[in-house]
Amino acid sequence: MSIPLYIGWQRILDGQGLGIAFTGMFIVFLALAAISLCIALLPKVMAAFGDDLPERPNTPTEPDSSHDDEALAAAVGCALDEKNNNR
Repeated sequence: MSIPLYIGWQRILDGQGLGIAFTGMFIVFLALAAISLCIALLPKVMAAFGDDLPERPNTPTEPDSSHDDEALAAAVGCALDEKNNNR
């Protein structure tokens, strides 16, 4: 004996499906609105606490030339290794 499968809008209306769906959508809307509000207020909050935050350390504008020498040496070594392995 099988149980008949009822499909359609009547099952949704009987089980308060629409009310549950709209309640869920409203909760998600409120959560997204709260997140948007927090993101919108973040610059103002950061400006208010900006004096208390530490400043960024000064970074040199010129890159260190020793890193360029090491990169050049690595590139030459890689090229020579490729040349010797292809013989």
